[in-house]
Amino acid sequence: MERDILSSASQRALHMSRAIEHFHVQLQSSEHFQDSFVRTLELLCRCRIPETSSTQNASRVSYQTLHFAAVGKSGGVAQVLVSMLASVGINARFLHPTEALHGDLGSVVGGDPVLLVSNNGRSAELLAVVPLLRERGCSLVAVTARPDSPLAQACDVTLQLPAQGEACPLNQAPLTSTVTTLALGQLLVAASMEQRLFDLASYARNHPGGAIGKRIFVRVDDLMVCGQFLPRIPIGATFKEVISRMTECALGALLVVDDSDKMFGFVAERDLRAAMELRGPKVFECTVEDFMNANPVTLLPGTLAVEALQLMENRPRPLNAIPIVDSNGKAVGLLRLHDLVSAGITTSS
Repeated sequence: MERDILSSASQRALHMSRAIEHFHVQLQSSEHFQDSFVRTLELLCRCRIPETSSTQNASRVSYQTLHFAAVGKSGGVAQVLVSMLASVGINARFLHPTEALHGDLGSVVGGDPVLLVSNNGRSAELLAVVPLLRERGCSLVAVTARPDSPLAQACDVTLQLPAQGEACPLNQAPLTSTVTTLALGQLLVAASMEQRLFDLASYARNHPGGAIGKRIFVRVDDLMVCGQFLPRIPIGATFKEVISRMTECALGALLVVDDSDKMFGFVAERDLRAAMELRGPKVFECTVEDFMNANPVTLLPGTLAVEALQLMENRPRPLNAIPIVDSNGKAVGLLRLHDLVSAGITTSS
């Protein structure tokens, strides 16, 4: 019995993969499908959200909204695609056909494109709203497996889904059709990014809380210890004073500065250990200049946090802390590896 279940699942996976392969074949060989895909893509790209940099003029910019209309399981897929498109800068929203008849039609502006999704193209709810959308001058795209259906006939463009049975033991639950609808939608999402030259920075602006956003927007200034908490030690400080100050700050490093905070050196815990091993008891006769690192690796304010992490890790001996020094040589911060890791900064994409 278990073997039969696994065999059936394997066959269903093959069935779904062949259904998705339909798009590869159609995009390569069917002029009608190619034309429909490009026309839909053009409608979709008209709904791009203005870039953040142009917000001053955003109120003067007129742009369209892409609407997805569907019911049942297709409605769930449509809502996923709306979310995906919004994340890549397309002004999209879900329009429930029934709710449209009770007020939501007010969100549709004349000329807005609407993608109506129905595998069999006979959804009564969708067909009821088509004349109302047509009256508003909307561009209508039918996403259906039946190009001869009433829905396809009523729309301007038809994007055809593969006309295969469902991978359901009863051939009823829309297992395959929901997969292919989602796949077709994702192809449009990717194509819209390519068509609009939607880059990583633009994507990150819509995902500031994600790993990509952190890689692009978080800078050392956001994570470094600074101001009154910056662990400083003056030139001329004794070894005992350095130990005391290091213990007091508990940050594992000190910046050696003058009265104007100009940086002259850097002391990490490893420098203290090296001095004690080298000088023994005489280390207490030393001043900070005798054992500090006079030429430490530093970073400028404004450096991306991910670049700082790469610099600190990609070394024979990784750095646990690094001074942040401005272009005038003034010490302005201390960045610790611990703070980068705690903030979720990674070098992986």
